[in-house]
Amino acid sequence: MIKTKCAICGAENNALELYPARLPNLAENSTAFDPRRERDYYHYQIVKCSQCGLVRSDPIFEPERLEKFYLDSKFNYSDESDIKPLNKTYVRYLREMITDYHLSRGAILDIGCGNGFFLQAAKELGFGKVAGMEPSQHAIDRAAPEIKPFIKKGMFKAEFFAPEQYDVITFFQTFDHIAKPNQFLQDCRQILKPGGFILAINHNVGSLASRLLGERCPIIDIGHAYLYDLKTMRQIFEKNGFKVFAVFPVKNYMSVNYLLRLMPLPLGLKKWLQSFIKLAKLDQRLLRLRIGNLGIIAQK
Repeated sequence: MIKTKCAICGAENNALELYPARLPNLAENSTAFDPRRERDYYHYQIVKCSQCGLVRSDPIFEPERLEKFYLDSKFNYSDESDIKPLNKTYVRYLREMITDYHLSRGAILDIGCGNGFFLQAAKELGFGKVAGMEPSQHAIDRAAPEIKPFIKKGMFKAEFFAPEQYDVITFFQTFDHIAKPNQFLQDCRQILKPGGFILAINHNVGSLASRLLGERCPIIDIGHAYLYDLKTMRQIFEKNGFKVFAVFPVKNYMSVNYLLRLMPLPLGLKKWLQSFIKLAKLDQRLLRLRIGNLGIIAQK
């Protein structure tokens, strides 16, 4: 494992421990880095920078090992019932950006695109060129035939793309996972057209849910290298030369069933409640809630 430092101010040892590490036996647990897996409460040591307040994991697995974990991860969104509320959330904010910022609907790249469900939505919104980047072959294999050719396999790097070719870059529930966020944002700048936009949504460590649930909050997870709030999200984008238009709490669409999956309840009680809401035909009802995510709109 390797030590980390604050991605905003660069401090290495000037941090307060929030939670001690709770690591899995990775030889026996092959799902620890799968998205939307069942709650297992595994995480690195979580610390908070005493100088700027950025929350991070420290230490973490070395980059080569992390890359292998993500390449081997499984796309376990069970079916369209999991994808539909995600797409509804993301498309809503992209549609608002198109109107509010007069976005060019030329080329869009979605980083961490899973099976490419958002790329299909972007095409329907009128984008002329769509592309995705996804490390998991398992996810790519589940892409629709008309979308799969537009997905590149691997961890995102600017070298995989021609410079200044995208009007919009999106990444949803991805930025928290990035162990080198400054390099990531510089790579985004390199392939964005002048005046191009980023729309990103990820967890908000300053949310009410995070403050109330503490270590049992779903965002305290082994997959997350850094955790941002409204202030630190703005700071890291501005540090990397972006003009930030908005950082805001996100209202997510989610099914009643998935909301229940996130709750830190005893397993027996959770299974009983899941059976009850399914019997009552409430499991796939969509709610729109502020559950602890934030969004950012920024421009090169």
